[in-house]
Amino acid sequence: MGFYQVQNLLVRLAPSRLSKEIARRLRPVNDGDVIEKNLTDTEEAVRCMQTETSTPFGGIVDIRPSLEKAKREVTLDSHECIDIWNNLQHYGEIRSFFAERGAEYPQLAEQAEVIGDFSQLSHSFATVFDNNRQIRDNASPELMRLRSRIVELERQTKRYVNNVLQNKEYQKYFQDALVTVRNNRYVIPIKQEYRHAFPGIVHDTSASGSTLYVEPLAIVNANNDLQAARIGETKEIERIFRRLTAKVQQQYNDLYDSTKCVGQLEFAFAKAQLALKMKACRPAISKTREIRLIQARHPLIDAKHVVPNTIVIGGDYRILLITGSNTGGKTVSMKTLGLLVLMHQAGLFIPVGESSELPVFRDVFSDIGDEQDISQNLSTFSSHMKQLIYILKHCGPEDLILADELGSGTDPAEGSAIAIAILDAFYQKGSYVMVTTHYNDLKNYAYNTPGIENGHVEFDMETLKPTYKLRIGSAGSSHAFSISERLGMPKDILEKAKDLRSKAQDMNMEKVLTQLNAQAKKMDEEQAELEYRLREARKLEDDLRKEKDKVTSKRQDIIDASRRDAVDLKRNLRVEAEKIIRELKAQSKEGTDREKAKAIDKARRAIQQISLPEAEKPQRDPVDLSKLKVGQQVFVNNLDSVGTVEDIGSKQLTVSVRGMTVRVKFKDVSAPYLDELKKEQQAEKKAAAASSYRPIRTSSVATELNIIGKTFSEALPEVERFLDQALAAGFSPVKIIHGKGSGALRRQIHAFLDDQPFVKKYQLDDVEGGGAGVTLVYF
Repeated sequence: MGFYQVQNLLVRLAPSRLSKEIARRLRPVNDGDVIEKNLTDTEEAVRCMQTETSTPFGGIVDIRPSLEKAKREVTLDSHECIDIWNNLQHYGEIRSFFAERGAEYPQLAEQAEVIGDFSQLSHSFATVFDNNRQIRDNASPELMRLRSRIVELERQTKRYVNNVLQNKEYQKYFQDALVTVRNNRYVIPIKQEYRHAFPGIVHDTSASGSTLYVEPLAIVNANNDLQAARIGETKEIERIFRRLTAKVQQQYNDLYDSTKCVGQLEFAFAKAQLALKMKACRPAISKTREIRLIQARHPLIDAKHVVPNTIVIGGDYRILLITGSNTGGKTVSMKTLGLLVLMHQAGLFIPVGESSELPVFRDVFSDIGDEQDISQNLSTFSSHMKQLIYILKHCGPEDLILADELGSGTDPAEGSAIAIAILDAFYQKGSYVMVTTHYNDLKNYAYNTPGIENGHVEFDMETLKPTYKLRIGSAGSSHAFSISERLGMPKDILEKAKDLRSKAQDMNMEKVLTQLNAQAKKMDEEQAELEYRLREARKLEDDLRKEKDKVTSKRQDIIDASRRDAVDLKRNLRVEAEKIIRELKAQSKEGTDREKAKAIDKARRAIQQISLPEAEKPQRDPVDLSKLKVGQQVFVNNLDSVGTVEDIGSKQLTVSVRGMTVRVKFKDVSAPYLDELKKEQQAEKKAAAASSYRPIRTSSVATELNIIGKTFSEALPEVERFLDQALAAGFSPVKIIHGKGSGALRRQIHAFLDDQPFVKKYQLDDVEGGGAGVTLVYF
């Protein structure tokens, strides 16, 4: 059915040997929980690739063979150590990446927790190798000493060689006056004819034999010393690698588990790449065990040419019988279903539309012939029967069966009878079945048998070509005459065939099928047009609703801004007026005290009468009392604020508003707008930040306000806000602490209280409570 071809695509997308190995082992499973987990891995990886600018994968090497060597105490070489160090750095990046994104990709992040913290081990490698992956001179004190000695010996040996080269007695012996290296020893190229004249040891000859590479006897000891130092260097490096190998061995289990984990994560992202490449999505696991694949596409057919089809099996029928012309797409539709089921149960996304769903099948049985253009014979029939007998023996209600050209390869009458009997057996077993056929007897059987549905692949009678569209609900014709005509069959033979066919009993059925299919196609087109118009109407409705919400929100913003401006203006006018009054009192020198006080009171009363027109309040929807519950948000009309219901009484509610607990009647609350809660929260934060006093709270509202040290204009906004909140909370009396001093602030506060209609009375507190420095206010 093509599963292994899909698997090969996945292998090519896997970035390392680790994930490629997992991809090659991939098989469908029939455990629903495992399938869901594997699909969630794929889903989170897809979301990660679509969201993140980059992912921390790439450059991972399969270090398991090296880990096994370390476990057996076999010293690792330089390349193996470097591979392990590279992996450790990648492991750290992957671990950090998912640790920071646990909320976005919880399942992948949970898997990544298996990756160990190898920072200390990585540091050990970093002390040995530099950023260019070369062994550091200071990897150990001994290595540094040996390399320093090697440098000095090389310098000394080259000096000896240069002395030989500059010896005029030897000039004629040299092929070239240069120094080269053979067998890790410095040598000089000497002409062949002077081999016995020049004192030294021959280490090599040129390809032509005309040049000998000779180590002068004068530098043999220097070369020996240099060679000994290099051998010491090699042994020291091996000792360093043994030390690293021992550290790797100590963390073998953690390293092995981390490597396997990284391979699994890489594999999840390979599945995600395949899903994005195929434009695939995650189907739901059907709770009703219904196959519903919307606009399913065969994943191995070129996306430019594939024809999507909707396949539904379940509900009223579990057997779908597909008919129609040869080369019309019957077998492809069947293979599409089978392949998508296998991919789904292997944890892969499948190329289908949204709202698709599949049940989990215990087994998928198939009897599909691949060579559709080869004439079938008895041996083919026998092969099909052998397959079907096996399927009948093992199938059950949790299995999917796919059978191509059921009953073909033998006498049509006998084949039809056998096919009907097999379908009846499948029906009795409750299996999900999709079969293809050309037999009219099977079409009639499907029409007249509950639990079995007809379907057909379309054929365009105008172009005489298949459309590859699958239609469920009606049977189709084979269109043998039309296809033969398109392929070039001589007309006289076709006419003869049609004459013979007209005498057959089921000619009328073919005509009826053709008419039914034409009507079905027309109905599908009309249905598609209606669905399109419905989608457009819903879209328009959504757009209008959003526009209405925008207008309502903007209108409310304007109203709220106007109300705030009006309140601010009125407060500012009052403050300014009080300032004027103070100046009048200070400057006035004429008249009696009684006349001055009378004039000031008259001015103050005039100021208190300053008012602005009320802003228009929007109409609100009432709260549905039958559905009202504790924790619900409501709009408190009198306070012009959103609050949360804390208790529901028989006649009133207890509501928490901006930290206050108030009791209101049912009629005084309404439904809040969507954006009001956010605005109220912002307003509460702003008010809390603006307040300079620290209230003493008995509930969630202050019962005292300290304004000592402030001028009246500074204190007035706080006094107004304090009294409003205390009044709403139902507290009486409350205290205003203004201090004694000259008494000016007390008198101004008392004058202000005189003009407040909600103040029943006010009085100075007793001596213990503060006396003349504290005013008690009763509402």
